[in-house]
Amino acid sequence: MKFVAIELVGFGKWQQHRIDFSTKNQLVFGANEAGKSTIYQFIQAMLFGFPAKGKRKKDYQPKNGAAYGGRLWFTHPVYGEVQVERFKGQNKGQAKVYFNDQVGDESMLEKMIHPLTKELFQSVFTFQQEQLSQLEKLNEEALQTSLLSLGLSGSQQLLVSREAYFKDAQTIYKGKGSQPLLNQKLNAYQSLQQRVNDKEQQERPFQQLLAELDSIEQLVTKERETAQEIKSQLALIEKQVMNLPLYEELQSIEQSKTLTVLSREEQENLLSIYQQHRFLNEELTRLNQSIAAQSETEDQTDDYQFYLKEEEHIQQLLNQRYDIDKLLSEIQWMTQSLQQNQEELFPLERKWGWNQETPPQLSFEEQAVNEMRDEIVARTVKLQTTQTDLELLEEEIATREENLSTFETVNKEMFRKNHRQTTKKVNLLFCGFAGIILVLSFFLPVPLRYGTFILSAGFLLAGLFPLFYQPKDTYENEKRQWQEKLSQLDYLNDQLLKIKAEIKQIREEEKEMERFIAQKVKENHLGRMDQVEFWLTYRTDITRYLILINTNQELKHQLEEDQKRVAKLAETTERYTAQLPIAGTSLAERMRVISSFADKMEKVRFAQEYQADAYTRQTIREVKEKQQQVSDQSRPLLQRFQIASINEIPNKIQHYQETSANHRRKQELQKMLIGLYPEAIDPQQLPKQQLEMSQKLKDLESTIQQLQEKEQKLLYQRQQMLSDGTLDELYQEQAELKTEIEELALDWSAHQLAGQLLMDLLTELSEQQLPNLLKKATDYFKLLTQNTYRGIQLDEEQLIVIREDQQRFMLHELSTGTRDQVIMAVRFAFLYLQEQRSLCPIMIDDGWLHYDSQRKQQLAQLFAAFSEHQQVICFSSDQEMVSYYKELKQPIMELEGA
Repeated sequence: MKFVAIELVGFGKWQQHRIDFSTKNQLVFGANEAGKSTIYQFIQAMLFGFPAKGKRKKDYQPKNGAAYGGRLWFTHPVYGEVQVERFKGQNKGQAKVYFNDQVGDESMLEKMIHPLTKELFQSVFTFQQEQLSQLEKLNEEALQTSLLSLGLSGSQQLLVSREAYFKDAQTIYKGKGSQPLLNQKLNAYQSLQQRVNDKEQQERPFQQLLAELDSIEQLVTKERETAQEIKSQLALIEKQVMNLPLYEELQSIEQSKTLTVLSREEQENLLSIYQQHRFLNEELTRLNQSIAAQSETEDQTDDYQFYLKEEEHIQQLLNQRYDIDKLLSEIQWMTQSLQQNQEELFPLERKWGWNQETPPQLSFEEQAVNEMRDEIVARTVKLQTTQTDLELLEEEIATREENLSTFETVNKEMFRKNHRQTTKKVNLLFCGFAGIILVLSFFLPVPLRYGTFILSAGFLLAGLFPLFYQPKDTYENEKRQWQEKLSQLDYLNDQLLKIKAEIKQIREEEKEMERFIAQKVKENHLGRMDQVEFWLTYRTDITRYLILINTNQELKHQLEEDQKRVAKLAETTERYTAQLPIAGTSLAERMRVISSFADKMEKVRFAQEYQADAYTRQTIREVKEKQQQVSDQSRPLLQRFQIASINEIPNKIQHYQETSANHRRKQELQKMLIGLYPEAIDPQQLPKQQLEMSQKLKDLESTIQQLQEKEQKLLYQRQQMLSDGTLDELYQEQAELKTEIEELALDWSAHQLAGQLLMDLLTELSEQQLPNLLKKATDYFKLLTQNTYRGIQLDEEQLIVIREDQQRFMLHELSTGTRDQVIMAVRFAFLYLQEQRSLCPIMIDDGWLHYDSQRKQQLAQLFAAFSEHQQVICFSSDQEMVSYYKELKQPIMELEGA
């Protein structure tokens, strides 16, 4: 946030006055009483509200009754340019905020400048002489702590708050004090405790009595709770015993097989069918008996009488002959199918090692198996190709090694020379002649001197020629060929190593694939189908094997059901074994015998009916036709209710009626017994449990009575011992004093904890921020002192100032002006570390009273440098500062009367 301008409509001495601010550094210059402090107070009032009136506080309200307030413009990184308008007589002194064609209120202003508060504005972003004066009054240790607090939090507020909490805590309690209230209460409590202990020693039997009484009271309470639980259990058991017949009835109903309940209309239909059938049977029997009585032959054998008696059942059985034949054929077919499937399963099991307990499964899709096969084939082809390359390369290496060996044998002379280097030597004879001629040339006249110089140079070149002569190598071409052969052989060996590594990797991949296949074979129970090729080629074998297993399981299940039906049908024919030769035969044979017997008896009937008159024969035919009609009409209804024959209708109806009655009775019993039998019980154990609970309750009540009698005796003894009341009064006083001590201790711990938390906060800030703070403070301190001092350090929790000559000074050893510079450097270092937030411009009042001209000039340079990062507004009445600002080409605003 940076201030743009202010408009003082009416504030103190200022009316209708506007001041525009620079975005960096500026000096607001004016003599004393020119209104500098009023401008500062106006900015504070615009941001945080008008100051409250007080006897000792300056009132800035205009004396002429003009509007009290004004406007402030500032730029905000989020909201852009913002105008704050505040007048005492409007909107109850609340601010109006104008930004981006919007209007906000006091809460909007607080949101914009958050976390800037009035206290933060005054203590962190304002530099006043009073702050320096407060620091000057501190001793060395307090000054050190205050400076650290200023550097780490921007103000002394944390330190002041911490000291206030510790001071409040010490008013309550001091470790070695006697005046604080908690100390007095603790001393009083100790004295009272001693009196209580003395009194208890005198009344030790009383304490033992109290302990015994307390123990008995707890025991009585526990026994009463136990007795109450037993009473509840006993009441439940008594109810269970009382309702036991009903519970047994309910259990029998629940265990009975539940059938479909018939409606009244359905019962009437079934009864009507049964009555018609019964009437027709009786009528047919009467007619047959009549014919038999009229018959003149003696053909009424025992077989025929048996047939007449069992005719209905025999005919019902013969009516099912088609279903029975179908059932027997189905059993025969299923048996054959099972045998055929088993014959097909055995070859697959022998071939692949499968078994029906753990049948094979192939979890891979066919596409995945194809991909695996392609991968294996590609790897095999790659391996064969690589092995071929390896063989060819080995042959090539062998050939080249043989050629190299032959080459070395042919050129063995080249290796014997051992590469001797000819020593290059200077020809001393020629060099000596050159020297002699050169010396003689100095004694010769000028024309000859030049000739001797040239001759001397010639001899010198001849003497030095061996140094520059390079003899030609005879085996240069052979050496080049030999090196080329070696290089080619090295390259081939490198390729050989790469191919061998590639073959090794391929074989490892093959082993990994084999392990994977073996694992899948084991997981899927594939037996000897342990190749991917088999998974593709013989995939249908797995499918067929699984189909056969499932088919056999279904056939076996159905075969068991059909065999049960055959056994049940065979059981119904057991009633004929006394009369017919069917004992020990199959159901098919029994049906053949019974059918032959029925045919034979029908012939006997026909013979008798043939001898009867025509009317009787006609009546019999009509009765049989009606019987057939009744049977056809009743068949759907009988099948619906699973009734085998019409003769079973009365029993079925009676059974259905009993079932319906049982259902209603079950609902009644469930309502009556709800909650009585939460779990299944053994009815025979209930009386025994009742007796055990009753006896246990009786014993417990007897024990409680004995404890209560003992308790009454102890209460009487305690009452006798407490007749004087001294110990009781001491206990009461002790409890009251303990309550007061707890409250005071809570207050003391709250203040102590708050102070310690602030101390911990300062410590944490120190660890995080102190190195950067001291580094920046050093830079600013060097600027203020023109490099007279080279650093500020923290040594054993003490601030040390180091001069250029390496001499170290404690803070109390510095002059007042230098110490002020240290304070100024520390505060500006803190503000620099907060530059990213830029909450507010820096407001500086006359804070350099201890500064000479040079120090003021350095301070002005500090303001100019610091304003590159943050806006600085300096209020001053010092003419020297004006000259320094002009030298630095910084803006200056002169107030009226300056």
